[in-house]
Amino acid sequence: MNLLTIDTTTDQIILGLTFNNKNYYFQGEKNCKKHNELLLTYVDGFLTDNGATLSDIDVFGVVVGPGSFTGIRIGVATVNAFAMATKKKIVEITSLEQLDNGEEKLVLLDCRHGNYYVGKFGRTVEYMALNESEIAGIKLKKVYLTEVHPDAIQSKCNEKAELGLFVKQAKPFYLKKSSAEY
Repeated sequence: MNLLTIDTTTDQIILGLTFNNKNYYFQGEKNCKKHNELLLTYVDGFLTDNGATLSDIDVFGVVVGPGSFTGIRIGVATVNAFAMATKKKIVEITSLEQLDNGEEKLVLLDCRHGNYYVGKFGRTVEYMALNESEIAGIKLKKVYLTEVHPDAIQSKCNEKAELGLFVKQAKPFYLKKSSAEY
């Protein structure tokens, strides 16, 4: 199964490709806030560099959040457009899932001012937006998501595709309102 994954939830564009049973990754420059301007060019170059075309893709994967409000929307809209144009399937994951390995723990992503997006993984999965004192009161192993793991993102998307966990349309996943809404 050929799968292209897009993550625009952080300050860099992350692409993953499983093509002809090989995995390929691309990480754009850090602190680049030009996702809307660069994404399609990066996808085209990434596919070309690895001998693939958009029509070769069987499934599109997307990281739906939490993360950058605008970045989430760019990635989700792009994947939805690709899937609609090619009539292919979609899988979605959260940014916190990249560190979910089945053990019971909290995965934390700093969303500034002492607040975190939190994924509680174990027998069940729960997502929350918590502050430092609320997190301190939870007696579970805590793992901080401080960098992107393209291989883990691609692996999770491949896993969901293998399990047939497709969605008709990817939807942004927000744990709190955007700064503009406060």
